[in-house]
Amino acid sequence: MDYFEDMWRKKIKKNVKDIVSVSDSTLISNIDASDPIPYTKELINTLKENTIEDKIKRIFCKSACHIPHEKLESAKLVYEDTNSIESARLVLESSFRKDIKEYKNLTDSQVQLILNRGWGLAGKLIDGKIIATKIPSKFHEYFLEEDTQKKKYYYCHCPRVRDAFLENDSIDSIYCNCGGGFYQDVWEYITGKEVNINLLKSLFDGDQVCQFEIEISTNSIHDSRS
Repeated sequence: MDYFEDMWRKKIKKNVKDIVSVSDSTLISNIDASDPIPYTKELINTLKENTIEDKIKRIFCKSACHIPHEKLESAKLVYEDTNSIESARLVLESSFRKDIKEYKNLTDSQVQLILNRGWGLAGKLIDGKIIATKIPSKFHEYFLEEDTQKKKYYYCHCPRVRDAFLENDSIDSIYCNCGGGFYQDVWEYITGKEVNINLLKSLFDGDQVCQFEIEISTNSIHDSRS
């Protein structure tokens, strides 16, 4: 088991303990599958047998990978000054535009395509909610590939489970709330408010993208956790 997988399983166990119960965290410790895909399947089945779906979503959201918070400081300062989600989002979009062009070695037209589609970190603000769609993880390979399953493999960001697309396998899309937790952490840090994530589209549900609705509440994180 590599370091990433080991750390992710530790996060899952902690979050099951915090959100559900100590006994259930012990229960998932008994899952002995070493490969991430069968482990994830058994994990989801075990959780569904022992708790409600809303808590499972929260467990996966809290187990997400996070962007370093220093990359969000400019957007956070703008939000503190303006109390405007759109103003903060535009700062985030500007930073994302610069970073993604260099990181993915993209042309200006490719970057604009991403932003027009609402792909990536900033998403689009629609009716008071942010709709964010994941950018293809392996951008160039994704657009060159014609095979549907291989395109999904190149699109998926999760190194734990994306091999499932090459194996014509599938995982319950509730797992993709882990990807949604990335956006939850971004906007909780920027706004200091509770953030709800709803999975709108998932590759595992037959969609061509993974897309999330990000709803920022009026409740502060500090108040809800005090």
